[in-house]
Amino acid sequence: MSQPNLLEGRGRGHHAARRAHVHHGADRAVFGRNWSLLMIASFSSREACAVHFGVTFQTACNWFDALNAPYGHHVDHATRTLPRYAEIMAG
Repeated sequence: MSQPNLLEGRGRGHHAARRAHVHHGADRAVFGRNWSLLMIASFSSREACAVHFGVTFQTACNWFDALNAPYGHHVDHATRTLPRYAEIMAG
């Protein structure tokens, strides 16, 4: 017989869990806009951006247009190689 779950009943209810993540989408939108501004300020063209990050031209276009966010390793690369990263990403 399995042990009783001592945490049962202590978790968030369905509605409370949804309220806790209400602003997550807003944070993503802000990040996307800032990332787009960083790409525009850092590269003379979408092609240059694609080469710098080793991504497809379409990915660079999506970043310029704030349609998609980068993966973590792209953000890491940006922090190390783009001089205006902190200034622009801070908003």
